[in-house]
Amino acid sequence: MVESFLFLAHDEAMNQLHSIDQEFGRILRKRRLQMSLTQEAMSLACGLSRAYISELEMGRKDPSLYTIFRLSSALKMKPSVFIDELEHQLD
Repeated sequence: MVESFLFLAHDEAMNQLHSIDQEFGRILRKRRLQMSLTQEAMSLACGLSRAYISELEMGRKDPSLYTIFRLSSALKMKPSVFIDELEHQLD
């Protein structure tokens, strides 16, 4: 019984993390397009590969705090604004 509960809790946590990654990707893409940046231009601006930015936008990768700061800098916004938007979208 306890093992079943732990498995379900783990499953729910993984689903929540996936939702966060998906929403982060949507916000990143929206903000990048608002700045009229291609993924290539974005990669040059923040020093990350175009492929990695693509993976982030598709919700397949979860960014580190350092990556969020680099992306935010390239998008000329504070990291806290990025996180606030993400939090608002998840509510």
